[in-house]
Amino acid sequence: MSEKNKTGRSRLRRIRHTGRLDQVFIYLGKQLRFFINQSDWKVLPMAAIIAGLVGMVIRRRFFVNMEGSLIGAFALTCVALWNGCFNSIQSVCRERPIVKREHRSGMHISAYVTAHMIYQFMLCAAQTALTMFVLRQLSVPIPRGYGSGLITPWMIFDIGLTMFLISYAADMMSLFLSSISHTTTGAMTIMPFILIFQLVFSGGVIPLPEWSRPLSNFTITNYGIRALAAQSGYNELPMTSVWNTLSGMKGSEIGGTVTFGEILDKLDSPVVAEKREKVVVKSMTAGDIVRILADPSTGLREKTVGDTTLGTVLDELQKDPDFSGQKVSDPLTVGEIVDFLKTNQTVQAQRDKSFTVKMTVGEMLNILGEENVKSFVQRKTAEAAYKPEYESSTRNIVKNWLLLALFIFIFAALSTIVLELIDKDKR
Repeated sequence: MSEKNKTGRSRLRRIRHTGRLDQVFIYLGKQLRFFINQSDWKVLPMAAIIAGLVGMVIRRRFFVNMEGSLIGAFALTCVALWNGCFNSIQSVCRERPIVKREHRSGMHISAYVTAHMIYQFMLCAAQTALTMFVLRQLSVPIPRGYGSGLITPWMIFDIGLTMFLISYAADMMSLFLSSISHTTTGAMTIMPFILIFQLVFSGGVIPLPEWSRPLSNFTITNYGIRALAAQSGYNELPMTSVWNTLSGMKGSEIGGTVTFGEILDKLDSPVVAEKREKVVVKSMTAGDIVRILADPSTGLREKTVGDTTLGTVLDELQKDPDFSGQKVSDPLTVGEIVDFLKTNQTVQAQRDKSFTVKMTVGEMLNILGEENVKSFVQRKTAEAAYKPEYESSTRNIVKNWLLLALFIFIFAALSTIVLELIDKDKR
């Protein structure tokens, strides 16, 4: 009789919670107990510490220039990737025998994975909130005012959504790795290789050779960096690295000994040929020359001419329309100057004459105008560094968000499929 009762109780225990929804809540409660009793809560302070270390590095660069924007996007992607990967890398393999036994007793794998998804969703959301709080406390220059965001009214919330999706996608990837691993040691052995692949082939900071670029399409980090760089306004910011390098060379001396012939030979270069039609000196009239001489800055107005001053004479000449309209010279182009230098016998006779030119980079910048050079260098290098995949548009950001969401569902589905086959595992 007792044996019969035991069998009945066993059957009752087996079929007690057959509904998938009931099982979801049961396993969700189990995950929450793990959070408290198995010290899973430690991932939260670790997320804050990691965010603090990264925030101290990027707080003077993110949203400031192109280089800082890209480095900041890469660093924040690393934070989210690290948080997500280590949330669930051991969550299945540490209880693999229990999962196998409960699956044979009527557990629905879909309910088990769904419970993990809900639990990891909450964990990633908490980590992201902590990360954004720490970044704000460290004064990382993320725009915080209403209307600053591209998707939502707040940019800090936009950035947080991107980091959450990166973290959650990495979390589901680790859940899949945990599902195919038979031990926690095996899972932790695989993880470094996955992290290296995700970071090296992200296609962000590290340039990839042509043959390996398609691999970046299979990384979570690729789409995370694209979204964060777009949100930080990468293409709209100046590039400063080239100018900073040039500015740091102000004391360096440039120049050397050249012959006049070497300079004349440079006049045949394609660069000069493209500028042949450029006007160097505009056509001038007598009136133009008089206005130049009459300018007070020349100091000529006070000069005496007979019983009057030169300024009075110049003023009278300006009043005479016939005189002022007389053409004095035609416009002078680069091509005309080049042709003169190449055909003039006197100039050609000086080809072997050498002279030494020496000046510092700082002196050259002073001659050209430091602010003009700085503006030119930053503008041209920014144009060269423009990347369409970092375009600050709603469409581009949403596209990357959707691709990150696709990673989430693909890895969740793969985890379910793998665990459905757990009964075939002989180990």
